[in-house]
Amino acid sequence: MKIYEYEGKNLIELKEKAFTELNANEEELYVREIEEAGGFLKSKKYKLEIVTKDDVLKYIKNYIVDIVKYMGITVNIEAKKREKYVQINLFSENSSILIGKNGRTLEALQILIKSSLLNQTGFRINVIIDVEDYKEKINKNLEYNAKKIAYEVRKTGVDAKLDPMNSYERRIVHNAISKIKGVSTKSEGEEPNRYVVIRKEEEL
Repeated sequence: MKIYEYEGKNLIELKEKAFTELNANEEELYVREIEEAGGFLKSKKYKLEIVTKDDVLKYIKNYIVDIVKYMGITVNIEAKKREKYVQINLFSENSSILIGKNGRTLEALQILIKSSLLNQTGFRINVIIDVEDYKEKINKNLEYNAKKIAYEVRKTGVDAKLDPMNSYERRIVHNAISKIKGVSTKSEGEEPNRYVVIRKEEEL
């Protein structure tokens, strides 16, 4: 994957030059700014290292095609550029194989892609991989069940300890329940068995 490099003494002018030559705005790029201290009688310099989101998407697509080829699977890939992440949705006649038990194959694929992008570019690029909206459906179900338990906790005053979850799932639960008055959440335990506890808040 190509990393575009620019050097100059004025950061604003350097960015304008880079964005013009790449025919893109900053939202379409991953940009790393490096400030190099100047020596005696020398002003400091700036360096930009840039990767385009289009190149990232192309790399991800090729990476996925290569992996699933060894699995004997063909996929259709839908890719979208978001402001803070890249979203990839896969469609296949063998979607269950791509997802794996409890989504483990899907999670492993996402980790591999993020690691490969980091090695190729040095950028920590947030990539969300899904298979036929599997994660979205799971997340909605997770939110629904968490809210249902939260309302029961608020009614009874009895704390509820949820099943162990990964950090991503716990964040979904925390966010969902933060919108419900009268209850609060806290993560407890040690990885990989960390879990969320829902408690009724004391009335003031």
